[in-house]
Amino acid sequence: MANKEKQTPDIAAGFTKEQFLGSRQWTGTDKDVLSVVLEDGKTYTLAEAKRRVEEFKNGEVK
Repeated sequence: MANKEKQTPDIAAGFTKEQFLGSRQWTGTDKDVLSVVLEDGKTYTLAEAKRRVEEFKNGEVK
């Protein structure tokens, strides 16, 4: 018999923009910022998403 490997998601691989926007973890302006700083079709770790939001919030206005 063939061994079946467990099918678990790779957390390090990250999440899509749509998954972050659908999460209850993000609310208000943070969700709006996510929609701007994350690209469609790419995946991000939670740490990357948080970093991008903070960079956007702390950025200078031109």
